[in-house]
Amino acid sequence: MKGLAVLGSPHNNGNNAKILKRVITGLKEAKPELELDYLQIKDLKIEPCLACYNCKKKQGCIIDDDMIDIYSKLDQADLILLASPIYFNTVTAQLKALIDRCQALWANKFILQKPLIDTEKKRIGAFISTAGEPLSEDSFKYVVGTLDLFFKGADTEYYDNFFVPNIDNKSVTEQSNVLQEAEDWGKKLAEQLSD
Repeated sequence: MKGLAVLGSPHNNGNNAKILKRVITGLKEAKPELELDYLQIKDLKIEPCLACYNCKKKQGCIIDDDMIDIYSKLDQADLILLASPIYFNTVTAQLKALIDRCQALWANKFILQKPLIDTEKKRIGAFISTAGEPLSEDSFKYVVGTLDLFFKGADTEYYDNFFVPNIDNKSVTEQSNVLQEAEDWGKKLAEQLSD
């Protein structure tokens, strides 16, 4: 059983990293056999999509960077976990580049009819996010659409979200209940993984 966790924040030790690590603690406690790849977007080289449409003509993506390895990790994953703060109502630019490069998954599957990843494999996906502002109706409303399309492109069931608002006023290290809830949520995710 394999998992892929991607920290989409440019801060490797910020609020999202702390939450993601506690989610992983819960996951590993409930499913010790889970092999988890932990990627920090800040440390990866992922070029933006060029809209060159080569992925409509040839399997894969013409850009040779860290995304090539990520396609393979997406293919193998039973669980895909993304974490990102909210920047202008969506994920960070770094994580958005990864998401946009999944155009190759869509084009290979629907246009070439040569999927880049196994479309029969059961995968679940989940998203962790923080927002600086207090919770409002719009805090996480728009980012969900982006994640929904990403998970569809990766042939993954969008299972759940873990949202934490108001971190400009109170970081997650000042909210022990949030970190415990993150660990419990990780255990809940583990229950969804079939053996």
